Amino acid sequence: MKVSVIGCGGIGSYLAQHLDRLIDLEQIKDTTFIFYDDDIVELKNILYQNFKTSDIDTKKTEALSLRYINLKFKAIRLTKDLMKDTDLIVLCVDNNTTRKDAWEVYTRHAIPFIDSRANGKVFGLFSSETPNYLDTLGKSTSSSSCQNPFQLAKKEIEYGNVIVASIMAQAILSYTRSKNLPSNIMISM
Repeated sequence: MKVSVIGCGGIGSYLAQHLDRLIDLEQIKDTTFIFYDDDIVELKNILYQNFKTSDIDTKKTEALSLRYINLKFKAIRLTKDLMKDTDLIVLCVDNNTTRKDAWEVYTRHAIPFIDSRANGKVFGLFSSETPNYLDTLGKSTSSSSCQNPFQLAKKEIEYGNVIVASIMAQAILSYTRSKNLPSNIMISM
């Protein structure tokens, strides 16, 4: 099975750690994970993403590829055309445009997806099985951090992105075993 993971930031960088360990423990077998992101590590990312200061100015995919050898990484933005060449799409993105693209690929080509989201202490998981999925998106087309801007300004973070990365790892583990997708999970702490 081929799984395309879109995004290596606040959620994706921690998901990589979890999936690499699950593969090491032989809990996930016969599955290729390819992470896609064209962004570089910036100083502001160090506070809440799974990167070190030595990773600054490096492609996120390159920094993660040095740590997680069981996974593949590509420093490109995954387009709708490339999404069609996979068995499962995993969204760790910060924008609704990519989420809508995944929905379109699902409706046209029956390629399922799981979508993780976080905003401070609020986090959730949705999928192509979520009733009225498009209604969960809202109208925004801009990117938004998995952290609250007012907290980042004070150098404070919440751990919702790390928690949802763990939940996503479990959802992927379940999918590799039984092809079951989560319908929707939303938690506010």
